[in-house]
Amino acid sequence: MTALWGKVVGMSHRYVYTWTKGSYKMSGSRLQHMCQLDIDADCHALKRTSVICCIGPSCDSVDILQQLIEKGVNICCINMAHGSQQQHRDTVDKIREAESLANKKLPKRVAIAIDISGPAIHIGKLRSELGGSMVLKGGDEVRLTGDATYRDSCDAEHIYVDRDELIRRAVVGDTIFLEDGPLSITVKHKGPGYLDCTVETEGVLQDYDECHLPGMLSGKQTLADKDVDDIVFALRNEIDMIFISWVWSSRIVQLVRRELGIKADEVKVIAKIENYEGVKRYDEILKVSDGTIVARGNLGVDLPPEKVFLAQKLMIGRARRAGKPVICASQMLQSMVRNPRPTRAEAGDVANAILDGVDCVMLSGETAIGKHPIKAVETLVAVCQESEAAVATETLFRTLRQVTTLQQDYTHTVARTAVETAIRSGAAAILILTSSGRSASLIAHYRPPCHIVAITRAPQVARSLNLHWGMLPVLYEEDEVESWAEDIDRRIHHGILISADHGIIKTGDMIALVTGMSPGSGFTNSVRLLVVPELDKLQPITNIL
Repeated sequence: MTALWGKVVGMSHRYVYTWTKGSYKMSGSRLQHMCQLDIDADCHALKRTSVICCIGPSCDSVDILQQLIEKGVNICCINMAHGSQQQHRDTVDKIREAESLANKKLPKRVAIAIDISGPAIHIGKLRSELGGSMVLKGGDEVRLTGDATYRDSCDAEHIYVDRDELIRRAVVGDTIFLEDGPLSITVKHKGPGYLDCTVETEGVLQDYDECHLPGMLSGKQTLADKDVDDIVFALRNEIDMIFISWVWSSRIVQLVRRELGIKADEVKVIAKIENYEGVKRYDEILKVSDGTIVARGNLGVDLPPEKVFLAQKLMIGRARRAGKPVICASQMLQSMVRNPRPTRAEAGDVANAILDGVDCVMLSGETAIGKHPIKAVETLVAVCQESEAAVATETLFRTLRQVTTLQQDYTHTVARTAVETAIRSGAAAILILTSSGRSASLIAHYRPPCHIVAITRAPQVARSLNLHWGMLPVLYEEDEVESWAEDIDRRIHHGILISADHGIIKTGDMIALVTGMSPGSGFTNSVRLLVVPELDKLQPITNIL
């Protein structure tokens, strides 16, 4: 969108900037900004917040996965606690086939993440005749057992738990939550290798649900043998990121990196914060991880419900200040597991997370086991689009500029300059040529009012950039030509075509171009403004080689 006198600049369609002494400035305070919001205003067709969906029985087919990707999913997450590694291998193949089919309509890179259990405790698989779930009613008596005989045949009388630590540490009177509630049971008797319990709050028990005893920590966090096997799976199958459940210290993040070996810089390690101790140690965890997940479901078990929003806001704020991606997860559109529409409170909850500054929002049961996985993604995308249009982007940029310590390298300075240039010029997009993705992620940190189109030759970099807000990763797959300058021109040309295909830019728009003055990683040092030429006269890149 070009800059127009007295009209909205960039993608913040609902916020008015005024032209003063050669630059655009805000028309007032945050309160005035809120008062100027317009429910009839249009929003951009392409969201800037990434959508993560968990893969499960409801969407584990190429056709459904293709539709989810086309509707706006950026990252697919596989929970390694559910199913065998062969099943997970099949799921990876299906995701990549679905991405290939979706790319025939519109080029898009999709990342794959695995969720490893870490110190999480899971039940086993229910008996096959139960169909994967059963209802436990108040007053029912159940037994938690470490007897592996029941690993694949759990029922109301015997529920297998995969770590005997829970049985060892629980005492009579303790309340144990299954998944993140409302299902809860109370320990009535403790025997050798088992706990006899009574259902306090009824609910639905499903295959591989988590068991959680509030406040239970096991000292030093360690990786189980299964976690190590799952990391090997990630390396063998070129998985882009690893989500670690139940992180409450930096130690386990470092252990995962050690297992990744030479791939530790490529595979992103994301820490899920799910308990009180994880919140209290958030800064040390954030420092060693590539990003964090605010897992509100289990946080609501370990913290009083009225405290969860405080934990969410402080974690989002600190991640934004540190320039690391943060994901909001758990119960985002929980009612859509069964219903075709969310509650108004759920839509507002998602919107407020986006206004607070999350990079990604995550669907769990809504897509994994829900009745309406496609509708859930469509709804989430619609809320993202509306929320992003309500962000006071220039206010946010000024705040981030004030709280961010400028590093002693010019890449950081160039990123900040690129965003300020985009704001002042009303640029429709920031195009950046990147090798490692670092410069693109730094631009995302400052939250420009337009899309960041990151053009790279590295497939894993293209996929991993989906973690960052406002990013359209573009994979340039053509061979390098002898002239470095000509190669840059061709990549820019390709980025312009893809941006136009996605509806980000059109002929006559201003774009901010960020490049380096020499080949290789770490040399990004140039910001230029370009006017988009007549797109109907541009040829696909393959036609000019």
